[in-house]
Amino acid sequence: MAVGGFLLALSCASLSPAAADETARATPTAAAPRRAWDAAIGGVLTYAPDFAGSDRTRTRLNPGFYLRYGRLSIATRSGFRSAGDPGERAGLRLDLSPGERLRFAIGLRYDAGRQESSSEALRGMGDVPSTVRVRLMGSYRLDDGWSVGSAVLLDALARGGGWQADVSLGRQMRFSADTKWAVGGALAFAGDRHMQTYFGVTEEQAARTVYPAYEPRSGLRDLSVFVNARTEIGGAWHMFYGANASRLLGPAAASPLTKQPNAWGLHAGLAHRF
Repeated sequence: MAVGGFLLALSCASLSPAAADETARATPTAAAPRRAWDAAIGGVLTYAPDFAGSDRTRTRLNPGFYLRYGRLSIATRSGFRSAGDPGERAGLRLDLSPGERLRFAIGLRYDAGRQESSSEALRGMGDVPSTVRVRLMGSYRLDDGWSVGSAVLLDALARGGGWQADVSLGRQMRFSADTKWAVGGALAFAGDRHMQTYFGVTEEQAARTVYPAYEPRSGLRDLSVFVNARTEIGGAWHMFYGANASRLLGPAAASPLTKQPNAWGLHAGLAHRF
């Protein structure tokens, strides 16, 4: 940097005052450094099925927040991120990316499990315990806003969550100066243990319910698509909103617990950043 600055000063000194002015104006200025921290708080309204495979939906209103310091961040939902992309995920995340095009991260996410009291269709199935999932993710940005990615989720506490993985394709675009949006889709897979926990029926569960015993194997879990958007509405406020649709596949779709393999959901939220 010192050598470059010396050569630029030397070249300007050898020009006429007018030419030196033109050179100075043409020299790009350094971008403002990124703040060491960011934060946001707000609320989100969601409309989604009771559980994967349910034929009943529910509306929920939940508070949320986002906090980042350096490369470490935590968010209850992607939309609360103060300067994030519309397709980002929630949870605790450490950004390990070497650059803007190739991105890597490792994260932790709380999984609330599933309670049989949440739906009549789950009576007698017992609760799926909550756990913490480790998420390893990577993506590569292509041209014109496109990106490809993959992620693996592991049950860190070995509470029956097993493993999940997905491959994804998405595109980020700017609709206007204040609004950017993203569209994409993902194909998800899951292992034996995850399938058994969420879509299987043991002999004991079959004796307590109307469902026949069912032991699914690892394989395809679902195919999903989404469209998300984010709009700056002045000052430190922004809105985020979107829709998603999915279809259970393979052993998940064949489960006796699956009343409706097709699902869709909506969400809308408001956040204030600091």
